[in-house]
Amino acid sequence: MAADIRKQSREIGEEVASLKSVAHAFERWHQDMNALMDQNRAMRATGEELSLIVRHLTMLSLNAKIEAARAGDASRGFVVVATEMRTLSDRADALQKQFSSGLHRNDLSTTATFQDIQASGKLMMAAISGLEAMVGRLHAQIDEVPA
Repeated sequence: MAADIRKQSREIGEEVASLKSVAHAFERWHQDMNALMDQNRAMRATGEELSLIVRHLTMLSLNAKIEAARAGDASRGFVVVATEMRTLSDRADALQKQFSSGLHRNDLSTTATFQDIQASGKLMMAAISGLEAMVGRLHAQIDEVPA
């Protein structure tokens, strides 16, 4: 009987050690997800700055067209430049919107994964605590069994 209890205790102890190594992996994943969320925040700031630049470029192209119209026929080359600026502004705006949309999807995925890792880590720690309690009870039983 005592030998069976000792064997069970060893087996549970080995499982606890195995689960602890998985729990450490969860901790690393948690840290990695924090870093990823920080990167997403930095990318959002970059996207906002890009959006400001695009709006400024759009305003410059509109002002250039207005000034070209005021200058009349002598500014035909300038009209071409202003039109090209507007085309570039529109392309940059479309790219910024794609970037922003992709970043938003990344944020959603990152947040969901982060929450899953947190919840799983807590479940893992609860399971480890339960197993450690079982080991403690088995050790108490072993101590009660006569040699």
